[in-house]
Amino acid sequence: MKFNLHIFVAAIIVLLSGCTGLSPDRYLSNKQTFMLNQGNPPAYVLGYIEGCSSGRRLAGDKRFAYRKNTIRFDKDALYARGWQEAQINCRNESLAEALKVPAVNGRKDSDPSSANTIEAQRHRRVEAESRAAEAEMREIWEELKK
Repeated sequence: MKFNLHIFVAAIIVLLSGCTGLSPDRYLSNKQTFMLNQGNPPAYVLGYIEGCSSGRRLAGDKRFAYRKNTIRFDKDALYARGWQEAQINCRNESLAEALKVPAVNGRKDSDPSSANTIEAQRHRRVEAESRAAEAEMREIWEELKK
């Protein structure tokens, strides 16, 4: 297997940078570079980047903008698939970041659903909504494949 330095560097940048400290443009640019270097089709990647921005906005991150090319979404299955997958993934990622439970008695509790708090209730609700959205996306994807 041939070692690809570009993919390795892009992966390291994405892994080390995280998303909390990055500007939205830098965050999305890193994702785009990584995905293109992985050989994903450009239409899928564009849909993914716009869906990711939209998903984070829908999760309440006001740094990101809701972006969706509705004409392309209706006509380009790769763009639509990328947008839908990213909207769900990035929304969930953003919500998970917002639900990080602080250290209690010097111990970090990384599972907010383990406590009976407002955050835990919100976490359970978001998980249920995510499962429903993913099931709906699978149905749409199956229809697109026909």
